[in-house]
Amino acid sequence: MKHSIDRSVLKYWDDKEARLEAAHLLDQVNGVLNEEVRQVTPFLSFAMREWAESILRKEHLEFLAEGGFSEAERVRILMGSKGETLDFKDADIALLWVRSTDARAQLEHRQILGSLMGLGFRRDVFGDIRPGQSGFYVAGTREIVPYLLNHWTHAGREKIEVSLINGKPDVLPELGEERRITVNSSRLDAVIANAFKVSRGMAQEWISHGKVRKAGLVVFKAEAEVQTDDIVSCRGYGRIKLLESSQTRKERIAWQILIFRSRRH
Repeated sequence: MKHSIDRSVLKYWDDKEARLEAAHLLDQVNGVLNEEVRQVTPFLSFAMREWAESILRKEHLEFLAEGGFSEAERVRILMGSKGETLDFKDADIALLWVRSTDARAQLEHRQILGSLMGLGFRRDVFGDIRPGQSGFYVAGTREIVPYLLNHWTHAGREKIEVSLINGKPDVLPELGEERRITVNSSRLDAVIANAFKVSRGMAQEWISHGKVRKAGLVVFKAEAEVQTDDIVSCRGYGRIKLLESSQTRKERIAWQILIFRSRRH
């Protein structure tokens, strides 16, 4: 008898696009359960990954997350039947090295991402974009590699060279700045404003325009509360990790945070 997961779990997602993505993942999980066919997902955001992994654990299936980089933010999940041995190589991820043909030019993350989207690719066929000494490493599905090697020639106005990486990428270390901020409450807008040193109104504008994500999911409520270990990203500005909080003598909240600033700012 076939077993299908109750699709009411899709109610977790309010956003229509996220719900459609989750529905596809549910079909893949059902494929493993009913047909015992190994499945590999597209690249997932942190929030979608957590949701998928919670279902896989509940169904007692084997799974492995791989993003091509150590501690990758965007990953593909390889799913298999209970007791099946999985190999990260079966995630079919390739790493590309991208650099400008002009040694004086300095590529930016937004140029890489924008040019890939401009070629007509969906965001779920490539993962993290990590900086190297003189260019960027890009994780992508192996099926798109031949096209990129032959047709990806520009990032913004810069002419680029693209090559396949077989060894370990020499990624620049991401160094966060540890800081202590004090706020009246742990509302999302208050924490963002204090962390990035912008006005509360500006922080609320970022949120209302869909520029803010918490655990990989877009948040539109300025009054949403942050908690320890939350990762909040602000598109174009960077991201912060909430380490721990404490109460001050003046009954304010002190947060110890790590802030990772975008290279654009």
